Amino acid sequence: MDKRILPLKKLISKKIGCFLFSFIFFGVFSNLVIAAEPQKIALLPFKINSDKDLTFLKDGIFDMLSSRLSKDGEVEVLSRERINPVVEAEAKSGSINEAKARKIGKRLNADYVLFGSLTVLGESVSIDAKMVDISGGRPTMSFFDQGQDLGAVIGKINMIAADINDKLFGRTQVAASNRTPSTQPASPAPKTQAPKKLDIHAHPEKVLKEDGFITEDEDEGVATLGIDRSAGRESQPRFWKSASFRHLINGVALGDVDGDGQIETVTITPHELLIYRSENRVFRKIAEFEEGNNHNLLAVDVADINENGVDEIFVTSLNANKDVVNSYVVEYENGKFNKILKKSRYYYRVAQTPNRGKILLGQRPRIGKPSAGAINEMRWQGGEYVPTDPVRAPRNTNLLGLTVGDILNNGQEIAVAYKDNDRFRIIDSSGDTLWDNNERFGGSMLYASIPWEYRGQVQNKWYYPLRLVVWHNKARNESEVIAVQNHDVARSTLDQVRYFNKTHIAGFTWDGVGLGPAWKTRRLSGYIQDFTVGDFDNDGQDELIAALVLKEGRVAFVTEPKSTIIGYELTTPQEPES
Repeated sequence: MDKRILPLKKLISKKIGCFLFSFIFFGVFSNLVIAAEPQKIALLPFKINSDKDLTFLKDGIFDMLSSRLSKDGEVEVLSRERINPVVEAEAKSGSINEAKARKIGKRLNADYVLFGSLTVLGESVSIDAKMVDISGGRPTMSFFDQGQDLGAVIGKINMIAADINDKLFGRTQVAASNRTPSTQPASPAPKTQAPKKLDIHAHPEKVLKEDGFITEDEDEGVATLGIDRSAGRESQPRFWKSASFRHLINGVALGDVDGDGQIETVTITPHELLIYRSENRVFRKIAEFEEGNNHNLLAVDVADINENGVDEIFVTSLNANKDVVNSYVVEYENGKFNKILKKSRYYYRVAQTPNRGKILLGQRPRIGKPSAGAINEMRWQGGEYVPTDPVRAPRNTNLLGLTVGDILNNGQEIAVAYKDNDRFRIIDSSGDTLWDNNERFGGSMLYASIPWEYRGQVQNKWYYPLRLVVWHNKARNESEVIAVQNHDVARSTLDQVRYFNKTHIAGFTWDGVGLGPAWKTRRLSGYIQDFTVGDFDNDGQDELIAALVLKEGRVAFVTEPKSTIIGYELTTPQEPES
């Protein structure tokens, strides 16, 4: 063999080996690069709803979210230059919804699309946003929150970014660090927080100050509660407030729920039933029921409908998705409170009638239609509550905003109820409207989820009406219709957004042609979610008790709510009982 061939063969073998090595190495390396390619987010410009020029907020939101979501090698937020032309092209055919967001994401070759809106009404601001997985492998994330001023936007943007980083990308450390500012001011160390929380839930502060009544303005205007019945009064009915609670109070009711002859106060939070008693000027918790996320408590009422000497507690509730009613009834038996009825499909309301005492009303709505369904009186028969006599009312009347009583002061029971537009009306025995109020009252923050009106809608809320009460004023021997008026900054121009900043309570009496104003309280900060009338402190006189929400907290954004119980005597010492 020619000796010159051997070096040539070695050279060729060496080059082939290098080529194969390079091929394998770069092939593996390229696969690793592809595997490690960062996930892309198309952050669409937020829509700004405001009567002011807030363009700077649109840019600011993009910059804040971009900086908080981006992470080298892991998450890339696409630039405005790439996004804007595609968004402008799609927006020509209407506003951006989930379907269009997916289309934009595919055109941009993005993994996720984040879009939303910012609504500014007066001093209030709300954020509504969705994070869409283009592949469809993850459910769409929805965000909604409200604040009292534009300064709250930064904190809410932080929480949106924190939730996305935590739930989509597993960056829990980022989420925790973003939550630190909102939780840090509460207390310097966990050891000081725990006793305070237990103290509020187990033994709330005194209801009454000094001799039992507040005598000066304090705590965000709560102490300014007073009743203006007429100019000739020598003194106003006394008023007071409870301690502030670190939860929302969705409902309040009064009754003897343990059969001891004393009146207890029953309240509900979104997921708890709490029972208190006012004794020796102290408001003490005596029992509680904690519910899971499958219960969203809407309303509570108390009455002895099964006539065994102990008032039952009727809790109206929705399921986790807020689209199915799953109410229940609690009663004191054998030394403890037990559920005697579960998974009821009825709304419940208790009404005080002039001749028959307290009666129970029920309404079974259809799924997706919270106001649909006949309203009936409910009676205890065969170990359950069954519908009997109908209460005739116009279509789409929801029971939670209806009651009956001697409204015309003629000894006959008729109904008063809210319409969908938060105006209440008197309904005669045939179900026809006898009188209409032309002013908005009510205004609740509690809602049901109903079917979407269009594809991609973030959420479709149907807000429940507030309670109405017919109270018989013994001193004047006449009935009064009592209603709450929560003042909406949005002025009810937006169906999905509500923000109440002031509230008051008013009483009305029948003057022969309609309900005329009889009295009203001064305005308070916050909003009233529920109220009731009864002998709260067991002194033989009726009090008006209301659940006042001073600050609304949102679980998704880890903000702390603040509520209190307020009240005043409806009968003054100058008005002798008859």
